[in-house]
Amino acid sequence: MSFASRAQADVTGLNIDSILNVLDYEMSQCDAYTQKKEEKLVSLKSLLHQSADDQHTFALCNELFEEYKHYQYDSAYVYAVRSLWMAEKLQQPESIALAKSSLMFCYTAVGFYKEADEMNRSFSVEGLSPQMLEHYYAQCLYLYQNMRDFSVDNDSLWQHYESLREQARDQVLASAAMNADVYRRTYTKDMLSVEFLPPASIIERRKQLLGKYSLSLHDQAVQCFMIGEMCDKLGRRAEATYYMALSAINDIRSNTRETSAGKTLASYMYEAGDIDRATRYVHRAQSDANFYNTRIRKMEINSILPLIESRRYEQMSRQRNFLFAFGAFVLLTLLLLAVLYVILKKKNRSLCEARNEVERKACERDAVNRQLSVINMQLQEANEIKDSYIVQSLYGDSSFVNDVEEKCKQLKRKLKAKQYDDLLSIINGINIRQERERMSSSFDAAFLKLFPTFLEEYNKLFPEEYQACLTDSGMLPTEVRIFALMRLGIADTALVAKYLNISQNTIYVYKAKVKAKSLVSKDEFDNHILRICKPRES
Repeated sequence: MSFASRAQADVTGLNIDSILNVLDYEMSQCDAYTQKKEEKLVSLKSLLHQSADDQHTFALCNELFEEYKHYQYDSAYVYAVRSLWMAEKLQQPESIALAKSSLMFCYTAVGFYKEADEMNRSFSVEGLSPQMLEHYYAQCLYLYQNMRDFSVDNDSLWQHYESLREQARDQVLASAAMNADVYRRTYTKDMLSVEFLPPASIIERRKQLLGKYSLSLHDQAVQCFMIGEMCDKLGRRAEATYYMALSAINDIRSNTRETSAGKTLASYMYEAGDIDRATRYVHRAQSDANFYNTRIRKMEINSILPLIESRRYEQMSRQRNFLFAFGAFVLLTLLLLAVLYVILKKKNRSLCEARNEVERKACERDAVNRQLSVINMQLQEANEIKDSYIVQSLYGDSSFVNDVEEKCKQLKRKLKAKQYDDLLSIINGINIRQERERMSSSFDAAFLKLFPTFLEEYNKLFPEEYQACLTDSGMLPTEVRIFALMRLGIADTALVAKYLNISQNTIYVYKAKVKAKSLVSKDEFDNHILRICKPRES
């Protein structure tokens, strides 16, 4: 089954976009089809140059005409004239009739109706076979049909050429009836009898003919074009578009350049608002018309080309204006974004500076807090030390005062009794050394209660053989007590000497000896002592 037959199998489910996509694809393949056509023409021309027999030369000229008749007018005309020259040389009526029919076709195809009619008047039908008569009258039918269509604005001329066309059709049918080829006879009858049916029936009948006969691509294109025209007259534009596209596809595949399907389809696309396709199709039709060199097709195309180009220009103008407006909008947007970017960048810089300032202030605050925390701890520690030593001082002072008070009372009694010898014993009974030891013991007890790990941390600064320990009575060694007082914040050597009842030089000697035995440097020793912490209460 042919492509056209398959395509029209389901009329109710026509897919216009699909067939137009196929046409667009086929248009992109035109060069490949043309190349095959040119290769065949080159081959035939090579055979013609090599031919030495007049009969064979005539046959090749006629074959080249058939290849060119729908492809390129100038070459078709050249080979038609050459065929007539060879036929007259051969003096064969059938060959002369065939050559004249070819020339009639050439004149008719490009609108030289006067020359075609003159050729027709010089035509002699005597002695021609039914097949040749059918071929000749078919050319007459083609001529009168074109003359009728050309005179569409003149009713009298239109009627005249319509009458001649009907006569030619009847002569074709009469000649076909004498044809011995049953298939050809039936085909001609079916093709020409279609026009007697109602319009809707004509469409369906032509669709049936597409499936019934194995038509050439060119004949399929002709039938699809006729179906499309008839559908358009009945207002069935979608179906008309489908079959016009089908006709254009077959024209491309058969390398037919003398065609109206492309121009008609372009007008459909124009009316449908598809200007892109309308432009492509009309320019393709114009290219075919220029290639074939037919004035009629050029005139037909020029009647619609300005409309399509004008609409295309309007569309391009709208698109250009839209693109200009869109570009202006994008430009303004970009400018606005740039301004916003600059503003935001400045704001961001300000925020960064503010954040850095806040972070700097926060760091300073944290440093101050840490300092305050250390100071607070030191104050808390000092308060604890103060409280502890106030209690110890009150207790020690109270005991000492009570003891002194008791001794004073004894002295008063002795003085009143004039027992002067006992005064010395009472005075000697005041044991200053014992009081000092009691005071030192009280200090050590209070200090070790505040810094229970002091001696352990102190010993970490010395080798094992020089580490200190408590005395048998649980008191700190004097050199350790010196640094204990330092840890409490009493750094004045004079105060330390007065409190311990020793000289300042002795203090210096103790410190020098201790530092000489230490594992750390002399300069760092005091700092290590001051860093010994009071354990935190859990």
